[in-house]
Amino acid sequence: MAQRAEPPSPTPRRRGLRALSITFQLLFGLGLGLALTEVAFSVRDGGAFPHVNFYVADPELGVRLEPGATMEFQLKPNPSSTIHVNGRGYRGDEWPAPGGDEVIVVGDSQVFGLGVDDDRTFSAQLAQLTGRPVINAGVPTYGPMEYLAVARELLAERRSKTVVVVLNFVNDPFEIDRPNRERHAVWDGWAVRSETAPTQVTQFPGRRWLFSKSHAFYTLRRWLHARGTVEIPEDSELGSPVDVGTPSEGGLDDLVLASRTARAAADAEHQTAVTALTGSRTRLDAVDKQIADQRVTIDRKLAAASEDGKVSNFQLEVARGKPGDIVREDYGESSRSLQVTASLIRQAAKLRNDHLAAQLKKEEKAGKSELKDLVKAEADLFAEQQRLRKEIAAGVPPKGRPPSRFHEYLQQFKAMCDEYGAELVVVALPIDVQVDSGEWAKYDVSDAPDMQDSLILLDDLVADAAALGLRAVDVTAALRSAQPGAFLDHDIHMTAKGHAAFATALADRLKTPLAVPLERPQPGLPPGRSFVPTAAEWTSAPEVKVVGSTALGCSTQIEREWLRVQCRRRAAGEGFGGVVVREGATPATMAMRTPDSLSLVTPLTVGEPLTARFYWKKEVQDLQIRWPAGEDGKPKFAGEFVKAELTMPPADAATEAAIAGLCACHAQTRKEQLCPQVGKLFDEYEQDVYDCKSVCSDLWGDPSLIAGCTLKYAEDKDCAARLACVQNDPLFAPTCPEGHVLAFASNRCRTPCDENHPCEGGQRCMPWHGGGVCL
Repeated sequence: MAQRAEPPSPTPRRRGLRALSITFQLLFGLGLGLALTEVAFSVRDGGAFPHVNFYVADPELGVRLEPGATMEFQLKPNPSSTIHVNGRGYRGDEWPAPGGDEVIVVGDSQVFGLGVDDDRTFSAQLAQLTGRPVINAGVPTYGPMEYLAVARELLAERRSKTVVVVLNFVNDPFEIDRPNRERHAVWDGWAVRSETAPTQVTQFPGRRWLFSKSHAFYTLRRWLHARGTVEIPEDSELGSPVDVGTPSEGGLDDLVLASRTARAAADAEHQTAVTALTGSRTRLDAVDKQIADQRVTIDRKLAAASEDGKVSNFQLEVARGKPGDIVREDYGESSRSLQVTASLIRQAAKLRNDHLAAQLKKEEKAGKSELKDLVKAEADLFAEQQRLRKEIAAGVPPKGRPPSRFHEYLQQFKAMCDEYGAELVVVALPIDVQVDSGEWAKYDVSDAPDMQDSLILLDDLVADAAALGLRAVDVTAALRSAQPGAFLDHDIHMTAKGHAAFATALADRLKTPLAVPLERPQPGLPPGRSFVPTAAEWTSAPEVKVVGSTALGCSTQIEREWLRVQCRRRAAGEGFGGVVVREGATPATMAMRTPDSLSLVTPLTVGEPLTARFYWKKEVQDLQIRWPAGEDGKPKFAGEFVKAELTMPPADAATEAAIAGLCACHAQTRKEQLCPQVGKLFDEYEQDVYDCKSVCSDLWGDPSLIAGCTLKYAEDKDCAARLACVQNDPLFAPTCPEGHVLAFASNRCRTPCDENHPCEGGQRCMPWHGGGVCL
């Protein structure tokens, strides 16, 4: 049987071609398989990724967006969205030419609009609502430092009219002083936390596409990452429902605690001031009594030291008295009584002062200091009295408002915007679980914390912005009204519905006129001005010479810059018409007519004249006061009464009734009397006054304050306080209605005003102490 021949062996060339063919088929099959795999995973993912994959590194901002990039984005189970990046590296269409009423919006991924299409971001919807060009300059991963840098960069280029900064309470409170370049790095187009970024990568052709664009490779890496074998970019631009910050910064709870602590400290400080004020009032009452007791102690020593008996307790009691007082002295079977007048007080005071000076000299020569020590103690009490009065007059300062976490940041941002002539608008953006506690369910959190207390942080931010004169809006209420459905499922970002609610709230705030803060007057008085002297101070104040005053029964005194003119009844049938200041009146001027006197108390200003018309029933006199500065710079007083035409001012029955009630209060407190006898300081014994009647010759004050002061001090036991209130004593000022202030050393409550807050009802705004008040 014939044997079959063996086939010839392939040549080396044929073997090479076959191997090449097999390799090609394998590679083609592998490539086709990979391509089909990529297509399959891309179809499965809808061509979308759950992370932004077109970041590029930036040395200042950490990352930027790749100009011209586009991608499909989806956070399942939410709908997918399309992201376009314009040629400038920001989301949306190409920007128009600079100019016009443009708005720049800066922020993080919430402003960027992660999870919604380009035209559904609140920036795009804001443009539709306002008709203004709106630049969406939000970039995921950015924080407050980057918002400021981007705004500065764009303002320098575009000179936009408005900058809106959206402060996201998920992470902005913790990133306010941490630049993004320290927080994030770019890894194959992804933004990753710096601490998780690889120190080096192996570069090869196609790596960027494979690591950032391949759905199949992304799925493989996530599968391996789940098993702990490889690292992948984390969800750095997404954030967690509550960012607890870093260990060195603390968390949201720490910020809430800090705000609460600051508010509690402000409350405690305010309460301490209230308590201190109460203590100062109590101490002042004690000091007033100590001064009176000290005066009596000194006077007793003076009386005992009077060798000729001319300076007796009687004369010294007259020196301590007030006009209308009755001073009595008993001496065995003899006695005398005297009605104290202003003239007698001055005589007795001069007698006392001369005797005191002589005794001090005599004591000094004798090497003693008992009387000197008593006088010094009295002076110390007077100094303490003035200090206490000043403290009480200043009152309790308004309760302090603790600054927000963003206090200094807002100041810096506003200064930058002011430099470019742009308005800064601040938006406080809450966390989804702050808006609605039901949002916790999507994170599978069963024992969820109550986030209501954390809303205090947003309140602090808005209050800070308002205090700086900035337009601000907290969008919590707007987002809450859009629930359910304002936020993505399993994520903190807003849905298109949430963006729409946000845009509407912001548009409303932008069209609402900006409330310019009122320039309120400072409390207290400006330098060179003082509060009106008290009744006790007027008693010891020296009288100044005014031509014609004695004949008219008037006394004229100057204490500091204050003038007091008191014209008392000269005869039983004398009647009074009133006092009208014709020149030089101030809001603190007090003019009053009682049944027994005319009075004028007013502050003087060096170089400004004062003319006041005094009306008696049978004559009219013009008081002309001049207070020019002398060569030594000190004011030189000159005054005279000049007869004027006999007329009468119109009567006001309501004012007369109010003054009559105040006179009754004065009578109860002062017990002032008018006696027909004219006493002398050195009358013999057995001279007594009789047929005296109660009067209010020494009463003065502002009739327009009577109603308010009576309301404040309504009871009979409060008569002394009511009188002090009407006399502009700041220690007894009435309680002003909300929004009103005290000014001009007056106890009259006035409406503050400025150029942007004009007065109503024909009133004018008068500048006062850093602000203004309506007159």
